[in-house]
Amino acid sequence: MSDECPQPLPEPLASIAKIIYETGDHSVTDRNRPYNGQPQTDEGERGKTLVAGLTFRDVCDCYVLGFLMATGRSALAESGTATYNDVYEAAKVDPNFDPLAVMQNMSCEMERRMGIFPNLPPLPFLEDLE
Repeated sequence: MSDECPQPLPEPLASIAKIIYETGDHSVTDRNRPYNGQPQTDEGERGKTLVAGLTFRDVCDCYVLGFLMATGRSALAESGTATYNDVYEAAKVDPNFDPLAVMQNMSCEMERRMGIFPNLPPLPFLEDLE
């Protein structure tokens, strides 16, 4: 992965983004790469969760809902009337959508269907309060 952000950011945001999004030199096709991202992300502890109880159609449905949410169409996604064809219109209306937002929203939808949303590891500072 490149050390540069996809879009130029002013400092200190660029430094923060590098820390947040850096996953090392591991390819996304390397299934043995470490889960060394932030704990609440798919690259961190949350990403270790196995998908259970979903069909491939469920996963595709979650993609459509995640796509609609990432393109500002949350109301349609939540209406229960969205179809696969709605992604084409959403992409036309918002051609500059964030593809990582699609993935993040899709993951949340999958967790909802699995009954584990929000699937967040405990934060260390909260454990210290107990």
